[in-house]
Amino acid sequence: MGSVTEVVRGIMSLISENIIAKTNVTSDVLTSDIVRVENSFHFEPDQEIILIDWGYDDVNYSATSHYDVYEYARVKQVVDTRTIQLYANTESNWLVSDQVFIQKTIGHAPLYEDRVYYGDREVIPSEDMAVTVEPVSKSNEWIYIHGGLSEEYRVSIAVYGKDIETEEGMEILNKYTDAIYNLMNGNLHIDITDYNTPLLANVAAGAITVRVEDTQDNRDKILPSSLIPDDSVYEVQDNQGVEIDLFCVDVTTDGLGNMDVTLNQNNPALYGVQPLNRSYNLEEYAVLRRHGRYFYDSRVDNVEFGVVQKGSAMIRAAKLNWFGKEVVEHSFPQRSKGVDYFPEVEP
Repeated sequence: MGSVTEVVRGIMSLISENIIAKTNVTSDVLTSDIVRVENSFHFEPDQEIILIDWGYDDVNYSATSHYDVYEYARVKQVVDTRTIQLYANTESNWLVSDQVFIQKTIGHAPLYEDRVYYGDREVIPSEDMAVTVEPVSKSNEWIYIHGGLSEEYRVSIAVYGKDIETEEGMEILNKYTDAIYNLMNGNLHIDITDYNTPLLANVAAGAITVRVEDTQDNRDKILPSSLIPDDSVYEVQDNQGVEIDLFCVDVTTDGLGNMDVTLNQNNPALYGVQPLNRSYNLEEYAVLRRHGRYFYDSRVDNVEFGVVQKGSAMIRAAKLNWFGKEVVEHSFPQRSKGVDYFPEVEP
């Protein structure tokens, strides 16, 4: 059975990966409109971004010209997986040696990674945007006899905004709320406990085998479909495309740190060999994924807006009420958990 902690952590990860989308800059930006990054996957044209340099390289924490500096910009186009073009040149130089990164922002009001909290707080920093994710309830009902128990999780996602007295502050809060609403309702079969492992070699269209690292985690998670309850839980994805509901035929290791996974579109014993339809490239962050918990229905079904008091401050807030439903299988008859302990009986 799954835990509510996995659900909350999964939602927090989705928000961090998509609403914040922090990625490191990989090449110096010298008053240029081209920014090279580790991964541009979560960025789109016309989104506002912020370049940030926290001055992590300052070993002695001395004051320097690049300490805690930031600059806002807007994305013109995502050129490729590692290149973003801006509408205008940056006003400053941004050096990789200063550990520069970019992330999304809305209305010059960034939501930072450390402002996404597990559970609500009595005091929320009023000078920054903040998001809290808190479990509200867990309920269940039988949806079919002989073991089909539908479990429903209810989670409250609160968005807190600064500048309570300004019209602009309210608009920024609403935009963040819309962004999270669209994220959660655009991912109805939410990914909560998917397991991902990067490919070690490029895969050509027509291949049936992908290579990953031979680790204990991979040995535990990447198993032939004949050994797991749901046989079509694998997929291969990179930044350019994805193939889903793949059947794992076999898993082998070569003793050199490699694990080869043979995949098919369906069970080959029934449908024959059906190889992968497209190629996958390491430069595009190709991964092999095994699906975890499957939520057959999930969405934000209500949003509330208002003002709340946190500590001594009044803060604008919006609350998104999310639910997710999954089926948990129970087998009958069930062995009793209440059997008394008896001393060993002599034969």
